[in-house]
Amino acid sequence: MSLTGKSALVTGAAGGIGGAICVEFLKNGLKNLAALDLCADEPEIVSEWRKNFPTATITYFQADVSCPEDLQKTYNAFVSSIESLDIVVNCAGFFNERARKKMIDVNFYGLVESTFLAIEHMRKDRGSGKGGVIISIASCTGLVPLSLLPTYSATKHAVVSFTRSLAFDREYMGIKFLSICPAGTKSQMYNSILDPANFYESTDAKMEILRAALVPQEAEEVGKAAVKLIGEGKSGSSWLLEGGKLTETPLPEIQL
Repeated sequence: MSLTGKSALVTGAAGGIGGAICVEFLKNGLKNLAALDLCADEPEIVSEWRKNFPTATITYFQADVSCPEDLQKTYNAFVSSIESLDIVVNCAGFFNERARKKMIDVNFYGLVESTFLAIEHMRKDRGSGKGGVIISIASCTGLVPLSLLPTYSATKHAVVSFTRSLAFDREYMGIKFLSICPAGTKSQMYNSILDPANFYESTDAKMEILRAALVPQEAEEVGKAAVKLIGEGKSGSSWLLEGGKLTETPLPEIQL
């Protein structure tokens, strides 16, 4: 799929990774962008996008992805203003092992609700949908868990499994489901790694090992990966992005 003339909705759009994805989409000819985030006031970055990409229509929506009513209202408003919803990127995320419920609500529940709303508007076998692509941003901890982040790792494993399950034997929808699992990436969330209080029963020794092992990639790499996979990724596939290198992750085949 080419992004030229297409319409996309991105959650967590004001964050480092979400913002980078929006920029790469706009660079590649996106026509309509719905940028969702928590900020009550439109982030300055959205105004910058409008200046840099004057031919695109960019709309900011304040929305809490963990609130189904917010998502429903936002999807309805955006879809009513465009010809078709072509791409959705679930990128909203939260990281703090002391706030487990919020992590589950944002990282998984909100993503699930957003995905099912996207399916409702995209599917070709019902209604007026024209098909599309749904990309969910997971994490390398969704492939190999990190003991210091048991809840966070679990939410990201859930994203990978959810994405693969939806894709299996559902070609009739005309929707491609993909997950990207970035390793350390420069973003606001990445800065939380510097605070041991955000981890579960961390020690100075473990934190030192973790920080030494992390060499963060630029958020731009995730944006480029998203563009590439929209065109080339197989539905149901999960991709590790580490150091700017994108690799499909071999996982056991689904039988049913």
